[in-house]
Amino acid sequence: MSAAIAANLMTQRRFVPLLVAQSLGAFNDNFFRYAVVTMVTFGGLTLFDMDRLTLVSVAASMFTFPIFLFSAIAGRFADRFDRTRIMRFAKFAEIWLMLLVAIAFILEQPLLLVVTLFLMGTQSAFFTPAKNSALPTLLADEELVPANALLSGLLNVSVLVGIGLGTWLITQTFGPIAVGMGLVGMAIIGWLAIRQLPQAPASQPDLKLTFNFIAETIRVLGFAFRAPDVLRPLLGVAWFWMLAASIVTLMPVFTASVLGANETVVLAFSALFTLGAALGAVLCGTLSGKGDALPFSIAGAIGVVIFAGDVALYTWSRPLTPDGAELVAIDAFLADRANWRILIDLALAAVSAGLFVVPLQAMAQRRAAPELRGRLLAAGGILNAATATLGQFVLAAIAATGLPIQSAFLSISLISIIAAGIIGWRLSKRWKTASDSPS
Repeated sequence: MSAAIAANLMTQRRFVPLLVAQSLGAFNDNFFRYAVVTMVTFGGLTLFDMDRLTLVSVAASMFTFPIFLFSAIAGRFADRFDRTRIMRFAKFAEIWLMLLVAIAFILEQPLLLVVTLFLMGTQSAFFTPAKNSALPTLLADEELVPANALLSGLLNVSVLVGIGLGTWLITQTFGPIAVGMGLVGMAIIGWLAIRQLPQAPASQPDLKLTFNFIAETIRVLGFAFRAPDVLRPLLGVAWFWMLAASIVTLMPVFTASVLGANETVVLAFSALFTLGAALGAVLCGTLSGKGDALPFSIAGAIGVVIFAGDVALYTWSRPLTPDGAELVAIDAFLADRANWRILIDLALAAVSAGLFVVPLQAMAQRRAAPELRGRLLAAGGILNAATATLGQFVLAAIAATGLPIQSAFLSISLISIIAAGIIGWRLSKRWKTASDSPS
């Protein structure tokens, strides 16, 4: 049973240090970013006289842009060097970066904060392919789904705690010092944890290194497109990140314009979606067998179709809230029983998304050829960043064409129908092949 496998993994030195290090890194990333966003939005922090919206967008891009630039090179490093060694170096670098962040917060130096965001994105770009390619080396095939479920579940919780604590703590009188000390402390614990992880040897120790990130990105994507069995689950995972990015972007406008609610309801929706995705991941890891658990991906995609579509249809006829109208807070929002259906839909859509992504992550790790594993899984990071950006363009197109904002939820449902159909078709072909083969 996967529940027994998951419980056993929580006692294993070959897994627990990685779980701790990734979770603390995710916490730090979001603790840092949302402290910066809060200082810009409410604390008057500015840079080069940019307005708040522009500076927040620049700051967000500074973290994600290095994923485009360096994931391919990082994948080559993950095939060339011991993966645990790369992660140890990345976590050690995080300590020094967090020291810079602490100084920048205390001195209120926005330029240093933005530069450090870029460096933190670079650090994450190197950590992730090393982590993903190390898992099939450190774990058995039947452990990959439960392991990814645990990693994904705790990651979502860490993100939520980082967002909430970063947003609140930086507004306190002692906030900059507390945030700086917290970031450094978490980085040190993460480094100490990853030092306990056993070695994950390189698959190609003689591989030639390159720092031409443009050529290497093209080469890595070429590897992925020539390995369709790996590319398909990578595209499924990328769809999940597009969904998450779209929901995060859509929620504030949908909440204010359609539901007539304020930022406290947005925060509640964010918590609901994050915890729901974590629950879906853990359920998948607990209930699945020793295979790749593809039926859970189909169930998850169908769930997103149903619950995201219901949000759109249920709110379609609601009149838009006029600009300047008073918005209700979370207590008044919850007091209206008509809003509970929306809460349930969003929670179950998030659980469905968590069910969807975990088997695909494990499948990509299992199928990637050992000698190319780092680079193939780095292609996943590039696709994740690309589809998350694509999601923003889809939302912008809906706004530009004047379509109701609920159309975004219908778009999510449509893509989910396609995803469920493709996975179901592939699974039926596999079952047919298995039934036709001689016993």
